[in-house]
Amino acid sequence: MSEYKFFSGIAVASAVCLMLSYNTCYASGGPQVLPSFKSDRARVKNPVPRDRVLYGQSSDPFETVNRGTWSFNYDYLDRYALRPVAHGYRDYVPKPVVTGVHNFLSNIHEVNNTVNNLAVAEFGDSAISLGRFVVNSTIGILGLFDVASHMGMEQKRMTFGTVLGKWGVNSGPYMQIPFVTMQTPRNIVGVMVDDSYMPWNHISWAWRIAYYSLSVLDSRAELIDREELIDNAVDPYISARDFYLQYLDAQVVGREGIVEAQKAKDREDQKNLEQYMDEIDD
Repeated sequence: MSEYKFFSGIAVASAVCLMLSYNTCYASGGPQVLPSFKSDRARVKNPVPRDRVLYGQSSDPFETVNRGTWSFNYDYLDRYALRPVAHGYRDYVPKPVVTGVHNFLSNIHEVNNTVNNLAVAEFGDSAISLGRFVVNSTIGILGLFDVASHMGMEQKRMTFGTVLGKWGVNSGPYMQIPFVTMQTPRNIVGVMVDDSYMPWNHISWAWRIAYYSLSVLDSRAELIDREELIDNAVDPYISARDFYLQYLDAQVVGREGIVEAQKAKDREDQKNLEQYMDEIDD
């Protein structure tokens, strides 16, 4: 029965994802004044309509709500909790330990990579992912050492969210979720499926909490070198949103596809800016 409920939930979530992918634009366009309780850098007029198509056929129809959540996640949760812990972790924990934790978590995801690469008919990449898991789990001592990379087996990362993208499912509307931060409907479904590969029924809650805590810490520590890009941005919300959606889209369309998407985005931004300037002149 539990398996039935799980797969029923996946089916419903997938259906919602599909519907949202094709119905992402409901808000009216035009300039908007951002809510006054946001940070000073966000108090600007946005000449770009919030219903415009973003990377991965996404949009931001809930921008007002998203900005409020972003303010909580970025200005408070990250600044006073995640960021200090991540910096302390990277600066004071011995580098071999930090690398070992990253390798261990990455090795667990090789199970996902193996199955998800099969789902998009990347049989060679699936075989490499399986080989990496076997080698690193044994010779690499439960994945603490990335022996497979030294043997020439490069990681072939593939999330189920990317699989859905390759199957033609759009990202859906961009969302800011409290304590979780950036997400899209497609990625939420992908995370649900990826998590189902883990045998949680045989793992205690203590180990689950430890796993998720390490995952969050490892992921946040990897973003330290990119903090200045967001901190120094004129509008950190827009910059973080576009970086995130561009990253998700790049996993689907590859490097060449994202270059073309960037060119199309630049052309659309220029067009919107010109329209905005015409409205001011009028």
